[in-house]
Amino acid sequence: MAKFIYSMENVLNVKYKLEDQAKTAFSQAQMQVNEAKSELDRLVDRRRSYEQEKHRMMSGRLDVRRLNECENAIHTMEYYETQQKKKIAALEAVLDNASRKLKEAMMERKTHEKLKDNEFQVFLQELNAQEKKEIDELVSFQYNNRPEE
Repeated sequence: MAKFIYSMENVLNVKYKLEDQAKTAFSQAQMQVNEAKSELDRLVDRRRSYEQEKHRMMSGRLDVRRLNECENAIHTMEYYETQQKKKIAALEAVLDNASRKLKEAMMERKTHEKLKDNEFQVFLQELNAQEKKEIDELVSFQYNNRPEE
């Protein structure tokens, strides 16, 4: 039986590798976004704790120095939150780019797999036609060379 050989198998293998690289880049970008969002959550929690402390200090005995420290800490945390949000936006842009590249790589791989499948179907049709031809020749040979009765 004939063996199917896809003429562009090496290109398909390269497409698989490119897709794997794109998946890796996407997962790394996703991890960075998640870490940045966790850091933002941590900053928000820290700011809220300063706000709660400030609120407790306002309702109790006033310590102006400590109140100013809390105010400064709140403003500092707000600044850090703003910076972290900018960092997240930049990382999300990288993530979107990685996602786009992954989709392109997957589409290219699927295209080459479809081409391989189509070529395989043509191969099977040719093989089937060849087998039919051989069977017809065999039947014709047997019919023509049968002993006469």
